[in-house]
Amino acid sequence: MTGTIPLWATVLLGVLSGGATVPLVTWLLARIDRHDRLLTREDLDDALEDSTVIRDVRDKLDRDWKRFDKADQDRLEIRDDMRQLQLNQLRAELFAHTRSRTQHERQLEAGREYLDRGGNGLGHARFDWLTKDYEQRLADCDWDYTKTHHDND
Repeated sequence: MTGTIPLWATVLLGVLSGGATVPLVTWLLARIDRHDRLLTREDLDDALEDSTVIRDVRDKLDRDWKRFDKADQDRLEIRDDMRQLQLNQLRAELFAHTRSRTQHERQLEAGREYLDRGGNGLGHARFDWLTKDYEQRLADCDWDYTKTHHDND
């Protein structure tokens, strides 16, 4: 009989009749059954949409997000206020009457910091004047701040 039936057909019939299809059919049926029992996201959303607990949680989350947004806005405003306070403090230090070499050096540091933080205008002019005055005092080795005989343009 194998003389008239090709060898591949004989092997195929042997595999199919030998029970090899049972695991394949079992797997396929289990897969179909699992797909029928599968809960999709849309099904879950529809089921939870009517829940008062979920509605309350959603409302609370919305309130929390609004508070977070407000807190971020407040934080940015505080940062701007702090920057202005720091500039004002540096400006006050920069324009203080110079009484000693140490204070003069600190005023120069404050002037550099003032300019680095975006200060300008009169603070910039005062920093330039303090720098020239310091260089002249350094060259003359004159640290007596009771005299104002320096020629600063």
